[in-house]
Amino acid sequence: MKVLSLHSAGHDTGVGYFEDGRLVFAVETERLTRTKHDHRADIALRHVLSQDCVDAAGIDLVAVSTPVRSALMRIPDLDRAMERIGSGAQHHRTVCELLGRRVECVIVTHEVSHAALAAHYAGHDEGTTVLVNEGRGQITRSSLFHVADGRLEWTAKDPLPWYGNGFGWTAIGHLLGFGTSPSVAGKVMALGGYGEPDARIREQLQAVDPRVMHDLRLAEQVRAKLAERPEFGRDFEKMAQVVATFQEMFTETVHGVLDRHVVRTGAGVGPIALGGGCALNIVGNSALRDAFGRDIAIAPACGDAGHLVGAGIYALKYVAGQDVEPISVYANGTGETRAAVLDALARTGLAPVPYDGPAVARKLADGGVVALMDGAAELGPRALGHRSLLGNPAVPGMRKRMSEELKQREWYRPLGAVIREERFAELYPGHHPSPYMLFDYLLPEGTAPEARHANGTCRIQTLGPDQARLHGLLAEFETLSGVPALINTSLNGPGRAIAHTARDVLDDFAESGVDLFVFDDVMAYRSDPR
Repeated sequence: MKVLSLHSAGHDTGVGYFEDGRLVFAVETERLTRTKHDHRADIALRHVLSQDCVDAAGIDLVAVSTPVRSALMRIPDLDRAMERIGSGAQHHRTVCELLGRRVECVIVTHEVSHAALAAHYAGHDEGTTVLVNEGRGQITRSSLFHVADGRLEWTAKDPLPWYGNGFGWTAIGHLLGFGTSPSVAGKVMALGGYGEPDARIREQLQAVDPRVMHDLRLAEQVRAKLAERPEFGRDFEKMAQVVATFQEMFTETVHGVLDRHVVRTGAGVGPIALGGGCALNIVGNSALRDAFGRDIAIAPACGDAGHLVGAGIYALKYVAGQDVEPISVYANGTGETRAAVLDALARTGLAPVPYDGPAVARKLADGGVVALMDGAAELGPRALGHRSLLGNPAVPGMRKRMSEELKQREWYRPLGAVIREERFAELYPGHHPSPYMLFDYLLPEGTAPEARHANGTCRIQTLGPDQARLHGLLAEFETLSGVPALINTSLNGPGRAIAHTARDVLDDFAESGVDLFVFDDVMAYRSDPR
């Protein structure tokens, strides 16, 4: 079966294409346009349908998450579909007009698409508990699902209070003057590492009328009143205390809901999966994994970008009854051709040379910054070695150079690190790995100081030998420097989406402080190597 899977409206749109349960091609709109959270799904749709590996004329089924952009495809009973979904239906089967012909269509409720993707990363195992937690879904802000008898059952709607979901994170960001964009929560969460929970702040937040979650006028009134209180001042120390307090409340309430709903067997707690943007909350994820004593399944594209595959997974697995193969995180578009790389370098005046792993490792050991583009990009917001800026975490000032100067991020935001799986196992015996950089770990003093957050933790990506280029580079780098990890942050300039092509990379960084560019088996120094 050939399935076109769309996230057609709202932020972080994109399109995926499956054949016989295998994801063949996918792309997030923002990677094509460089506009963060881009809503213009038509751009991604045209790009996907133009690929040689996509049989546009042979598409059997279209799966689309809600909300649906009606201008993108004509669905004759869309009003009826949305009425059913608003009443709690998990999906609606219909037809749509696509490329001048009628195609079967499954409209998948927003929350259900998130849940299907999360369940997929848990293997759709019987008894899996899925918590979808986000700023705003189609009809909820949080939802619980269970995998039972081969079905994905929606078992609870809005089980979390306002301070346990994404609405709460956006509200705190707005209260502290960060605005309300989809990027706000990530910026705000980092503040918590600099503060400690405060009982007075907790009392004020717990006293907030719970109706704020559904009444935006009331929410604004509450925000204005809280903003007048000294506990919610906008100096850094007070903001850090507010966020630390809110993080504690968030983690406690999420744990409490899951603890009441997880499946328990004689062997312990059953599988747990998280979906929605709040699954990017590393502090909460790590606390949940520790509390339940088991790994937590989270898709790397757990936010709305994940709908580009989530809708298709649901339609295939839970509507058509077809198994879906595991999805590689490195599935966002395709890699660059050598010709495109050489053309981009020529336009910038940089001289290409063959990739030389030991030379790259030496540049890093000596304190250089390397831009790495390797094959297809990552799905989701994390740089996981295919669109990464790399630096030496033992060099004083490297965090400031990479985060504040090159990317112009807020000074307080931490950087992640990448480490080989086998070295991680030696440093953290008995700990679960973190292939998608979705958990944090206490970092021993002096191990990688420039990747160490104010609270002593680091969000770590564990990398296996299947990623040969970066895995080998890490080994070479450790041999030279004695440092087991590299700083790994996303390959994008200020305010832009992660770079997709060599030209994007050079547009962002050719005139910056990046010392060496790596594009698969080609590399180029910003200036002649010393």
